[in-house]
Amino acid sequence: MYYLIIQLYKIEYKEDLLLALTSCGIRKGSLFEGQNLDKVLDHNIPLFSGFIKSGNERERYALMFTGLVQNKEQMRELVSILEEADIPVQSEDIMRLIVLPIEAIIDHETNWERKS
Repeated sequence: MYYLIIQLYKIEYKEDLLLALTSCGIRKGSLFEGQNLDKVLDHNIPLFSGFIKSGNERERYALMFTGLVQNKEQMRELVSILEEADIPVQSEDIMRLIVLPIEAIIDHETNWERKS
């Protein structure tokens, strides 16, 4: 099992991402709204932007999804669904997908014993 983190930089793809997650069986997760740190710095501190402020206010906002993925094939399927929907995940700065292996899960569905 793996822990999935998706940083969505272009929020106009939110619905596409949620549909793709649902299509490949990733249903339990959390969605957070926030801001892109680099875009906030560009906007608030001119030193980072070369004294030219971005006209696109939407670039400042981002979404982050976290959830569990059963296997790497489920991740491949997610990327495939996004690319079939003409969302160039691997060629444009739209989102970042991060997958981390899980050592243990403790919840109501998992029987986990501590090792002394």
